[in-house]
Amino acid sequence: MSPYQSAIGIQDLIREGPGTFRVSGRAYADQAIFDLEQERIFLKTWIYVAHESELREPGDFKTAHLGTQPVIVTRGDDMRIHVFANRCVHRGAAVCRERSGNARVFVCPYHSWSFDLTGRLTGIPGRDDAGGYGPDFEQPEGLARIPRVESYRGFIFACASDDVVPLETYLAGGAAQLIDRKLAQAPAGTISLRGAPFIGVYQGNWKFQAENIVDGYHFMHTHRAFVSLQSKYGDSTGDFGVHKGDNAAKMRRNRMLGNVLASRYGHGINQKPTPDLESLFIGNYAAYYFQLRELHGEDELKWVVGAGAGCIFPNFGIIHNQLRVWRPIGPDLTEVTIYPYSLDGAPDSFNEGMLRSHERFYGPAGYGATDDVEVFALNQQGLAATLSDWIILERGMHAETVLPSGEIEGRPSSETVHRAFWRRWRELMSAEPEGSHV
Repeated sequence: MSPYQSAIGIQDLIREGPGTFRVSGRAYADQAIFDLEQERIFLKTWIYVAHESELREPGDFKTAHLGTQPVIVTRGDDMRIHVFANRCVHRGAAVCRERSGNARVFVCPYHSWSFDLTGRLTGIPGRDDAGGYGPDFEQPEGLARIPRVESYRGFIFACASDDVVPLETYLAGGAAQLIDRKLAQAPAGTISLRGAPFIGVYQGNWKFQAENIVDGYHFMHTHRAFVSLQSKYGDSTGDFGVHKGDNAAKMRRNRMLGNVLASRYGHGINQKPTPDLESLFIGNYAAYYFQLRELHGEDELKWVVGAGAGCIFPNFGIIHNQLRVWRPIGPDLTEVTIYPYSLDGAPDSFNEGMLRSHERFYGPAGYGATDDVEVFALNQQGLAATLSDWIILERGMHAETVLPSGEIEGRPSSETVHRAFWRRWRELMSAEPEGSHV
């Protein structure tokens, strides 16, 4: 049973005023809040479900989730992407049990009702038998289809509501720019997901991961042991230049470069230029970086090859050479799936080096992931102490700038992006359909 039992309205869960921004612990811990999030956030806005490199051929499929709702994503014979509920219309069983693959038809394991690549019902065994279905039987059309499916440069999103802004509008500004810059690292302008994803579960709320992936404040503290190792050994341990810094002081200075951008749709983007552009034009990958400079120009290149990261509201992240999805299972249980990707057209050894670095910090035996999930669990444990309820998200409020785009720019270690996330959370949780934003 949740320690938060008082009846509080959504607006009461966030305190915002001049110099003040605080969030009640109930927003992370209460089952009723969690259930409402599934209805008003995960079924009302764009949710990332797949990358096109996972669905290259007709019949390719993967399973995904819109919050707690299981779905199947397919590439149809018409090469279009289809998303539909992973629940048989007969007796409710999950139709597809595989994470990904290629199929011509999906057959329910319970009674073998079958569905095509668009989710259309194509077969009912024994339909016309004496003990089957009579002439007045209203046969379902098929699996419940997700009405809105759109793609931005290979990133596929779905929304269970028709009443949502176009995806291009949703991502406009820093979110689209982050995707563009990540793809600009590839000479071909595209990426490919590679190998099996890393999948883990932590004992904490899903919003901890949304906050953490763009949190520039925690790294030197939460990952203190890694910082010490990096200071002593640097790239010799396989870092491949991802966490640059000869010592802790230099790493701290590098992390203070750039800025953060907060979107009215709740996205948070952390933009960091590379601290030493000239060093890229020597060594084994000079030709690769010269090619990127030719494609994008030197001013843009420093951002393209920098350490950009982002949280696309509510549960999709991009950081280094990986895509990350966090799935809410319960108010205190979250699954995280990490997809490493390669840069199409980049040297094979470069992609291999980035993968090794990825494993070193983010893999199951890496330095970073273990630190973060331990803190998430500690966060959740601390929420039991309701005598001191409010989470403080006020860092950098005095040093923000509202840009002409409407986005808010903040300092690299500020909580500007966290406040944007919670404002969007409050907006969706407080209101019915968001048609006024269409």
